[in-house]
Amino acid sequence: MPVLNSTYRNLRARYLSVVEDRDEAVKLAAERLSTITRLAALVDDLRDAQPNGPVQQPRPASGNVELRRQLNLALRTIREQGLRLDELQASHVADTRELHDLRQGAAS
Repeated sequence: MPVLNSTYRNLRARYLSVVEDRDEAVKLAAERLSTITRLAALVDDLRDAQPNGPVQQPRPASGNVELRRQLNLALRTIREQGLRLDELQASHVADTRELHDLRQGAAS
């Protein structure tokens, strides 16, 4: 099917325009990607150079409230240590009996 020369020129001009627009868009996208990558690297470098400090701990309570808290912690620790002491004493008594029985068996 024959095409008029003027129609061909118009189509060819539109095609070249679209190709140029596409090339510019591709170039712009590459520049933006490059900028984003560079800025991300810069942010990482800045974070490494100045890391976030530790989280601020709340200031301890003062006065009667703090004394009660420390007293409760001390009493709980004493209870736990007492339970552990009872376990160790029972273990010691059992070990002593076993040793005594072994010595009795070896002596006879």
